[in-house]
Amino acid sequence: MLPCAYKQLFGISCPLCGFQRSVLCLIDGDVIGSIKMFPPLLFLILTTIISCICYLRKKRSKIKIVKILWIGLLCLLIANAFYQNLNIVF
Repeated sequence: MLPCAYKQLFGISCPLCGFQRSVLCLIDGDVIGSIKMFPPLLFLILTTIISCICYLRKKRSKIKIVKILWIGLLCLLIANAFYQNLNIVF
C-alpha cells in the first residue's frame, strides 16, 4: 500500500487515512472491518453513485440533494480526521 505522505510530513492523520485499507477490507467482503478502518467509506460510495446518476440523467432538480450529500461527506471526513488524531494524541 502507498504510505501517507501527509502523515509522514506532519505526524498526524489526514482526512483520508485508512481509506486504502478500508477499500481492501470491503473488497474482501469484510464490511465491519471496512467501517472500522474508515467509517465514511460507505457514505462516500453512496454519494458518488447518486452524484453520477444525477449527472448522467441530467436531473437538475436533484442538484440540491447532491450538494447536501457532498457537504455531509465533507463533515464526516473532517470529523473522522479529528477522531483519528485525538486517538494519536491521547
